[in-house]
Amino acid sequence: MSDCLHCDIHEMLESHLQSPSANLAEIAAKVTEVLADLILMAPADEQSMLMADVMANLGSLLLEKSEATDPTGPRRSSH
Repeated sequence: MSDCLHCDIHEMLESHLQSPSANLAEIAAKVTEVLADLILMAPADEQSMLMADVMANLGSLLLEKSEATDPTGPRRSSH
């Protein structure tokens, strides 16, 4: 394990993603289940705000990463 949780998660998923029979929907569902477990670890009165933060971060990262893959757009680092 490294000091970067993001990198560790990618490394753990790599073998599943490289499989010729990789089911992205199933993998995403499992990652979502982990996020649900994480949200449920928060105090009950903080769970809705944490879920909103997760959704906001997801939207923001999707926009940022989709712009980074656009060859006409400016390059951005994911870290």
